[in-house]
Amino acid sequence: MKRAKEAAMVTVKDLQGVVDELKDQASKRASDFLGEGRSEVRRAAGGHSDGTVLGMFALGIVLGAAVGAAIALLFTPFSGGQARRKIAESMEKVRMGESGVTNGETRPMPSATTPPYVSS
Repeated sequence: MKRAKEAAMVTVKDLQGVVDELKDQASKRASDFLGEGRSEVRRAAGGHSDGTVLGMFALGIVLGAAVGAAIALLFTPFSGGQARRKIAESMEKVRMGESGVTNGETRPMPSATTPPYVSS
């Protein structure tokens, strides 16, 4: 009976070792497969590295902002002089802290003692 228990314990230990080995192999194969997938995606997209893609994205953002600003200036309802004057006035109001930039209405500030939620 004691031998049967020892044989069963050895079998459980052996099975645990086999399971651990299979986990390691599966993990290695999954990372190899993932690496191959990334390589295939890069190759299909033109073979660019992550740094190149990030640089192109940043360039697109900057160019898009410049084109958007140019279009906004071209289609403004004011002449150039009027637009510059209005922008200068708005900037001066912001610097001086005037409320003229907004609609002038104020909202009541919630007091610090009242909770922002309804207590139950």
